[in-house]
Amino acid sequence: MPDFHKTLSTVRNFLVFSGGSVVGAIIDYVVTLGAHGLLDMPPSLALSLSMVISASVVFLYHDRITFRTSGAGWLKRYVKFMMLAAIVLALRVVILELLIAAALPVFIAVAVAIVVVSVANFAASSMLVFMKGRQ
Repeated sequence: MPDFHKTLSTVRNFLVFSGGSVVGAIIDYVVTLGAHGLLDMPPSLALSLSMVISASVVFLYHDRITFRTSGAGWLKRYVKFMMLAAIVLALRVVILELLIAAALPVFIAVAVAIVVVSVANFAASSMLVFMKGRQ
């Protein structure tokens, strides 16, 4: 039975994590397209700007809601999360540039680049950022 509870807990965390990912994805998508369309910023640079904003918001969400690790050690978790966000950004930028080079419209390429990395991001966040500080 303990394996069932562990599996159920992991599924619950993934669903709650997905909620944070949706918040981050909305920020990423809106800011990226806004900066690209309104400021004529290249898509990769616009995505980078959006991820600085969304990663901070999403960190707070995960730290307090998904993994309930808020409190002592938050700065160390934040730095790890931002380092992970930099890796996620690099993966997203590569995917975005490949999709744009393949003549996909920017609004579709941005959406695909954001969604594709989400599962890996959950796994990495769970194992590398939040689990040790979990209550």
